[in-house]
Amino acid sequence: MKVAVISPTVPIDIRALIKPEDYYVIAVDAAIEALNEQAIPYQLAVGDFDSLSTPALLKGEVIRLNPIKDDSDTSKALEIAFGMSDDVILIGGTSGARKDHFVANLLLLTHYPTLVMMDAYNQIRIKTVGTHHIEKKGYDYLSVFPVENSVITLTNVKYPLHQYTLNRFNPLGLSNEIDGVATLIVHEGKLMVFQSKE
Repeated sequence: MKVAVISPTVPIDIRALIKPEDYYVIAVDAAIEALNEQAIPYQLAVGDFDSLSTPALLKGEVIRLNPIKDDSDTSKALEIAFGMSDDVILIGGTSGARKDHFVANLLLLTHYPTLVMMDAYNQIRIKTVGTHHIEKKGYDYLSVFPVENSVITLTNVKYPLHQYTLNRFNPLGLSNEIDGVATLIVHEGKLMVFQSKE
């Protein structure tokens, strides 16, 4: 089963990213408003719903969280999702005024290595030791950021690297461009990989 967790702030056209009918959809808190506006059904709503402007919108199965908690609503929704499947995407949760929530969601990528984060302009995932082929898929840029000190080889890109040591917090991997299908070899370490479009 494929699971899509939809988190605020929600892209204006989810159907441009996925076919919702192919997924078990979990709505996080106020994301249910955007899903209703886009006429996308959800199977489960998770949250404390403190930011929901119209509580009457809640329908179907609901897991109501205590507003005083250690985890974010999105974190709890992902915990539920990964209890159901290893094929999980997180849509939204990357924009809006609360950049702290975005950073918290990025940190969840390191907890769930198969998680893919998406919005209208970006796809973000973790890559660990091994060889990875990355298709362009309509994205303009490829950026790789080390989660930990890493040694990588990157080919079929505008700026290739060969067994390059990319230390943590080094921004060198920003804004590369794929030529056909890129090959990323992670010899050591762990990377956060962004594909982005203008």
